[in-house]
Amino acid sequence: MNTRDKNLYAIIFIISTSLISSTSDVIASKIYYYEFGFEINDELIWNCHVCDNNKMNDLFGENWSRVGLFENLSQGKRMKWQINGNGWRQNSSINSTILYANVDIWMWSNEENWGPYDYNVEFTHLDDTSQYPTEYTLLNVIPFVPFWFPVPISEYIGSLKLSSMYDIDNRVLPTLNVEIDKDFLQPDYPSERILIIAFYNIDGILSTFKLYTSGNVVVIDIELESLPIYVLPATLGLIGAFFIAIILYVKKQRNNESINRSK
Repeated sequence: MNTRDKNLYAIIFIISTSLISSTSDVIASKIYYYEFGFEINDELIWNCHVCDNNKMNDLFGENWSRVGLFENLSQGKRMKWQINGNGWRQNSSINSTILYANVDIWMWSNEENWGPYDYNVEFTHLDDTSQYPTEYTLLNVIPFVPFWFPVPISEYIGSLKLSSMYDIDNRVLPTLNVEIDKDFLQPDYPSERILIIAFYNIDGILSTFKLYTSGNVVVIDIELESLPIYVLPATLGLIGAFFIAIILYVKKQRNNESINRSK
């Protein structure tokens, strides 16, 4: 083999290697439809402002607060999530990519010191919303709506083909309105028609949840803490100091101008 042939084979080898490498990079960097609005180690805390336990017993029976995300719920209590991990994973059984979030959960409590977590749970959503069935129901158990969605959330929930019990409103804040008829779960549960309105922030996190009955009587009112309680006073202090600094600066400038004019 002469030198020219050797050079030609070398060029072909380099091009082939580059193509294989490029193809591998494309496969490795698969583009997903949706992402996460939170990061690992993020903490999310919800406050329960209203919980009419007697009415909830009438609606769902006395076991409603013993399981699920409403376990031990009552007025004045808080629930905390800490994100342990998240990502995308191929689910071979349904031939789909899922988004998963692994979360430590401290259930509803009045304690300021959270102590050890109560549960470790993995929540999932399909990345390709077209793979959800039509007339899809998000949850068949209380609270009937997820506490998080992938982002951008407006696009995600807007692409879901939900059952008629859901109404999606994306005009201002991503919102799910849910109307649950009497006997939806089983005979006498709920014992009457209930309504739910769930607001989500741009990170896909449930920011406000209200469950109410006919006549707009609020039975449950839950809200996401925008800032941890221990951070809020310090933040307000910094804001106050900032505005005081501005006021003092303006006054100083005006005094300097007055002195210059008098000269």
